[in-house]
Amino acid sequence: MRALPHPHLPAFFSEGGAFRAKALQDYLLTLREVYVRYAPLPPVALYVLSEKDWRARLPYPYGLPFQHAGPEGLALYAPLTYPERLLYRLREALLPLGPPPGEIPAFLDLNLGHEYAHAVQVAWRLRTGARWLDEFFANYLFLLALKEARPDLAEVLLSWSRYLAGLNPKRKSLSAYERRRGGLEGALWFQARFTLKAEEIQAQGGDRLLKAFLEAAPLDRRKGHRLLLALYPDLKDWFASFRAAPGAASSPPPSP
Repeated sequence: MRALPHPHLPAFFSEGGAFRAKALQDYLLTLREVYVRYAPLPPVALYVLSEKDWRARLPYPYGLPFQHAGPEGLALYAPLTYPERLLYRLREALLPLGPPPGEIPAFLDLNLGHEYAHAVQVAWRLRTGARWLDEFFANYLFLLALKEARPDLAEVLLSWSRYLAGLNPKRKSLSAYERRRGGLEGALWFQARFTLKAEEIQAQGGDRLLKAFLEAAPLDRRKGHRLLLALYPDLKDWFASFRAAPGAASSPPPSP
């Protein structure tokens, strides 16, 4: 394992991954510059791994970037190359929509920033334990930083989100999403809808939601839900609009 030392975002990579690791490290550091204006951040390690190194260290399928918080601290994992089986699954899910607005590997690299937003949530004690709320806020946090640091890439993300919002998964309820039902198509659709709604509320209030969450930290499910709806009451109707799966509520029950 080779390394690109950095006090805030050290990168470790498998053989042949130096240029890719440096590019991803630089990208994430531009987002960090925005986040640290709001609150301090601990180091977050980036690992760019070959399939062999990934399988030797991690119990998860090789391919999709993800964030992990453990005893060793906060870490992000990205593949050295995206496996063809993953790209095939994504192409298959996108077939009903026609040609995508860009290359799929570049879109997956872009969304490493979403995983970094999750690491920021953990560091700032803004995780609530409600998957739908944590994912919604991660999309908000990611888009907020991207618009400031890389407005060109923010437009790419929004273009992909408008495109992916055209998917039609069988399960569209927040309760199904909370239970991780709906598969790849559903996950893509929810992330797209969350990003587009995050753009709307940022147009209304800028970084107001982030400042309110930071002031209220640490968050839990009840506190986060109450605060979100207190700031943006219209979101209650929006969340309720997600069509319920048979026998499921259309959204998680509101907090008392």
